[in-house]
Amino acid sequence: MATVKLELLKKHVRADDFSSDDEYLAHLLSAAEEYVCTATNRTTAELLEMGDGEQLPATLQQAVLLIAGHWYNQREAVSGVQMAEVPYTLQALVKPYRKLGV
Repeated sequence: MATVKLELLKKHVRADDFSSDDEYLAHLLSAAEEYVCTATNRTTAELLEMGDGEQLPATLQQAVLLIAGHWYNQREAVSGVQMAEVPYTLQALVKPYRKLGV
């Protein structure tokens, strides 16, 4: 279940003026949300409760957008371009919501 709106992701990746990638972008949203659930060790329902009950908290929405946007722009596992991670970006957004296991 996508809790971040497709329209928001389309704006994030600058694909809001065409619809040919909508199905793929929706798939990326679902996968990115699963990633956030795994990274926080929480269910979607738990994360929604931390937001307004229907949407994730804004910081986790931003994490989903960053992940899905990265996957949209880097569609292969290998790139010939040298890239560097922006320090603390994704980790800073997700870590405060992480549930520590016993």
